[in-house]
Order: sequence, then C-alpha cells, then structure tokens
Amino acid sequence: MQNKSIAPDGGKEIDITETLGFGMLLAVIGGFMDAYSYIVRGNVFATGQTGNFVLAALSLAEQDFRGMGHAMVPIAAFWFGVFVAQHLYYTVFQKKHAIWKTVVLFAELIVLFGVGLLSCSVPDILANTAISFSAALQFSSFRNFGENAAYTTIFCTGNMRSCAEMFYKGIVRKDKGCIKKAFHYAAILSAFFFGAIFGAMNAEIYHEKAIWVVCALIGLALFALHKYKLNRN
Repeated sequence: MQNKSIAPDGGKEIDITETLGFGMLLAVIGGFMDAYSYIVRGNVFATGQTGNFVLAALSLAEQDFRGMGHAMVPIAAFWFGVFVAQHLYYTVFQKKHAIWKTVVLFAELIVLFGVGLLSCSVPDILANTAISFSAALQFSSFRNFGENAAYTTIFCTGNMRSCAEMFYKGIVRKDKGCIKKAFHYAAILSAFFFGAIFGAMNAEIYHEKAIWVVCALIGLALFALHKYKLNRN
C-alpha cells in the first residue's frame, strides 16, 4: 500500500512522496550533497555523473589510465545504486512502493552517516563514491511529483528544461495548467539552490561531519512517511 494524501479539492489521492513539498525536501538534500562533495571532498560534484564521464574520456585521450579509473569509480557506484534500488523494488519488496521508498531512504541515511565518519585525511574518492551511490538510490526511487510530472532531486538540467518548457507553453501557448507546473519546477530548482547554500554554510563549519545534516533531513522525510501512514490507518 502506498503512502498517499488527499488532494485539496477532494479528488484523486496521490502518493505523499510525489507531493511538491516532499520533492522540495529531497531537492534540498540533493543540493546539499553536491555542495558538500565540492567543498569538503575534493572539489567534485558527486551526485551527477556527467563531469565524471568527461573526465574519464579526457583521461583516456591522454592515456592517463589511473585518472580514468579514478573517474570511473563513482560512475560504477552510481550504476550499482540504480541496480540496488531496482532490485529492491522488483524482487525484494514486490513493487510495494511505500516500504521500498522507506527502505531506500533509510539505506541512504546509513551510507551518508558513514561518510561523515570518514576524516578528511581519507582519500576523497571513498566518500564521493558513497555519495554517488546514495544519490543513485534517491534518483531511482523519487522521480515524479504532482500529476506525473517527471523531475530529479539530485541535479538540475532536466528540471530547468521542464521549467522553461512549461513557462513557454503557459505564456506563449496560453496553457494555464502549464504555468502552474512551471512554478512547481521553479520551486524544486529553488529548493536545490537553497540546499546548496545550506550545504556550503554547514561544510565550512562542520567539515566532513556536515553530511550528518543531510541525515537529519532524511530522518525528517522518514518521519513524514511514517506520519502519513499512521493517518491513513
């Protein structure tokens, strides 16, 4: 059974994890992780993998096989995270969305708590690999909000395209529904931006332990899931 909330107009119920507020919370987490990995863990963005793909290609072109391998490790961790999330969904939890998403969030919390235990003297690739794995879990499990609007909580390019497209359709094509969706995407982007600022501020103060703030935010998400489950029972 999925965790759902009733729409304000009394219409069709939607999965609580697909509400705008929940999506914004996850976007804050995504922005925070990116800022943390950049400031604390070697000036890299560990959630998205485009940069790692480019680095791997450049290293191969320069016959820097060690550098290529260094770039491929977080890519492999991201792939593994997707495989784990999908295996949990289809095989372990038999497509039961509620428990699957709860376990994914809990697994992400545990992995990121472990990242906070790694001192800055530990090679950055270890922490960034764990962050990439966690980002993949989140990316694979939370992909829609509202009326089946696709989005991502760990990077912005797709959300920016969708936001611009909805504004175009709303303003030029006079589709009022698209204007509403555009503002929803803008809210997700703003949450990610705020998360990056919040992450940068905490990283400067708490250094490697700053990632535990993300653990607290994930705990808040888990509490929201539990609360709505109780309300429905």
